[in-house]
Amino acid sequence: MNDKEKIEKLTPFDETKYENIDLDHLIMYVMGQLEKIGVDLSFENAVVASFKLFPKKFSLLGFLSYPDSLRVYTCLWRCSTDKKKQWLGGKIRQGFSITERSRIFIRETESLLAGLSPKKTLATSQTRRKESLLAEVISSPAYLKYTKGEGESITEAEFCFLLQGTLDSSRESLKENFVSLRMFADELKRKDVMEFLNWLETRFKNFLNFNEK
Repeated sequence: MNDKEKIEKLTPFDETKYENIDLDHLIMYVMGQLEKIGVDLSFENAVVASFKLFPKKFSLLGFLSYPDSLRVYTCLWRCSTDKKKQWLGGKIRQGFSITERSRIFIRETESLLAGLSPKKTLATSQTRRKESLLAEVISSPAYLKYTKGEGESITEAEFCFLLQGTLDSSRESLKENFVSLRMFADELKRKDVMEFLNWLETRFKNFLNFNEK
């Protein structure tokens, strides 16, 4: 059986199992699964496998039946290149490798997907996880438009994308993710992100019913 056939046998998780797990933890699980089934840890394989396992998080904005390679690229870049993380060995062009540090985050994600209580290792990485989520906010298409003074052109789909969801995601789940992001921005004293989120709350107050108590 070749790599393609092995990856095509992967089955998706129920969306409720992963809707509140950040993308970097999910991509680490993907890389762990690629290693487990014995295929190359390449960027191309990661793109397909991430979409197979977590379609709601790794689908292309506006084209939900296709994978978003840029989103996977960004996750892999952060996990392998960001000096504060270094969760993954290797690079995009040469392929990746699983390190002992990688296995910590793979196990964390396995626990989260199983709905188990976080372990000590997960607690020690919470700050980094929050930083990662906020980094995703400021690298999103919505934030780019906002900084260019084009905030009014941010679409509902782009807003959902920022919240790691889609237009098909439940409004309650999206609202919970928004509240969490604002809490993280406040905890980490990210005034820039907080101002952006406050602006989004006004812009999309009807979409997520922010006016409801």
